[in-house]
Amino acid sequence: MVAELRRDDMAEEAGIVRDAVAFRLVEHVLQSVRMEPFLVDPRDLEQYEKMLKTLDTSKRKSADDEALYMTCLKALSDAVSKIDIMYHHSLLNNIFSVRIWYLQRDTMVALLDLITRLAAVADQYLRECLQMLVNNFTPPIVGERNEVPPWAVSRKKDIFSYLCESLKTISDTVPLAPRMLRDIIDRSMPKLFDNKAKMISFVECMLGLDTDRMGDLIGAILLAKVVDLLTELDVNITWEDILQEEHDKGIFEMELEDLDADDDGDGFGQAGTKVCFGGNACAEKLDGLMVVVCEHLKSLDRQCLYKEFDILKTIFRASLLRVHRSKFAQFIMFYTCSLDPKTLGEGFAVFLTDIVTEKKDDPI
Repeated sequence: MVAELRRDDMAEEAGIVRDAVAFRLVEHVLQSVRMEPFLVDPRDLEQYEKMLKTLDTSKRKSADDEALYMTCLKALSDAVSKIDIMYHHSLLNNIFSVRIWYLQRDTMVALLDLITRLAAVADQYLRECLQMLVNNFTPPIVGERNEVPPWAVSRKKDIFSYLCESLKTISDTVPLAPRMLRDIIDRSMPKLFDNKAKMISFVECMLGLDTDRMGDLIGAILLAKVVDLLTELDVNITWEDILQEEHDKGIFEMELEDLDADDDGDGFGQAGTKVCFGGNACAEKLDGLMVVVCEHLKSLDRQCLYKEFDILKTIFRASLLRVHRSKFAQFIMFYTCSLDPKTLGEGFAVFLTDIVTEKKDDPI
């Protein structure tokens, strides 16, 4: 037993020594190629080319290659101040083009640590770091039906958590980050004719940012973007696309269950929705997005829910009420009220009354 422990200790120490050597080598190579190519020592240039090959994720890696890749990422994190966009452009391109969905968890953590450190280097790589993280909001889409593969579905919650945590860390470190992130999300938002799986996954991850301090900084923008997308899908659904199999029921069948106190005694209700749509692609996307948004709202604590409600009221008044062909997007407002009917339901009724009686707005 003692011998085994000693062997384990020796192996661990050997690993630390190997990592230390790798760290020094990476730092040396980065520094050595920060000059015109014809001035670089050929041996250092060869080492740099090997590093680029190690960082190339376009091909499947063996277990040994993955371990070497992770060590290289950790070494780069330790030597991040040596990275120069002028001389290390190919290296940075390999880093910013990574799809983290294909990485093992430990390797993914090492990469995200490098990204958060790069983002803090005098704002040089902030936009690229944020864009790389937002690009990974969408998992791989495969097959003729353009679906998320089962292995990616099983990792989705874990990866979304890491992505959101990295974005929050960067926003806490770099004051400019939230403003830049809003712009990047705005330009990266799914479009009307994008794939359903891509659209739902992007919004699901994006709403993960709508918490804590991050929610205070960009939560209103995130919700507004989601409602805009819901509305765009909504107005592209005609009444002919809606199955009218049960004429005595509304388009939505709401089940408001247990509106009294739940097991935790917080007084929140629970609500489920069922939408009956035909084959319209926009309707199917809207259905999926409504589920994601409702799940997000249901997951909020009381204080956060009240904040979301105030934001949604502003969005409702500024946009939804003025879209004459909107049929379903406003249901988000009613669903929010159902989560706390006493406070939010009555508050929304007063809000609507004020809209009707006030003369400040243009006629709707």
